[in-house]
Amino acid sequence: RGAGAGRRYFRVVQNRSEVAAIVEGACMTLAQDGHDWVPMPSGLAANQCWNLLWTWSRPRVDWASLLIWQRVNHFPEARQLTRKDHLKRNLARLRNVPGRVGEAFDISPLTFTLPAEYVAFCTEFARCADRAAGGGPRNLWILKPAGLSRGRGIFVFDDISAVSYTECVIVQRYIERPLLLEGFKFDLRLYVLVTAMAPLEAFMYQEGFARISSEEYSTTPESLANRFIHLTNSSVQKYNPSSRLA
Repeated sequence: RGAGAGRRYFRVVQNRSEVAAIVEGACMTLAQDGHDWVPMPSGLAANQCWNLLWTWSRPRVDWASLLIWQRVNHFPEARQLTRKDHLKRNLARLRNVPGRVGEAFDISPLTFTLPAEYVAFCTEFARCADRAAGGGPRNLWILKPAGLSRGRGIFVFDDISAVSYTECVIVQRYIERPLLLEGFKFDLRLYVLVTAMAPLEAFMYQEGFARISSEEYSTTPESLANRFIHLTNSSVQKYNPSSRLA
């Protein structure tokens, strides 16, 4: 707890104003419910008196010097899960574990990291193109910038000349026949609070929500560039002027 009796102090790093407003609003709601969360007064010692530090990017804290009552909304090296290229590498490493453990991590389509695996990707793309020409599955891929979020820079392609990048990206075989919701592509957003890594302690929130594309699913050549079909991101779908969803 902080210096005030019975109070808990929080700090929000202001580099994302929209995120700061959400976190501050949540803490103030807790305060109204009697939990006594208050913004940390400017006069208190910045390194000792806060209980919760919430930041968008990697926090600038000395992990070893955190006090027992202090919590941060990031774990060290969290980017091993949150960056797409690191996640790809870690999933591949775990898939190589023999037995049921490795089988449990066989959850991702064939994936390459560019530019490091560009030659291997070109070889596989050509092989899949030959199979498609012989009546096999279509040669569809999806490109995703490794360090971006909210659907930025993502696109589906079937022509290798479309692959262009100025930063690290991943390319994956596109799942041509996904599970649909009444003809629309969707995914589920579930929330898990991880409070410890060793031993692992996690809590799943009871509620979540579905993100749904606003145009019916199609993989016709003219539809591949339509982000409102292939991306379920809310930050993408909200800009569709002809949305059919209520």
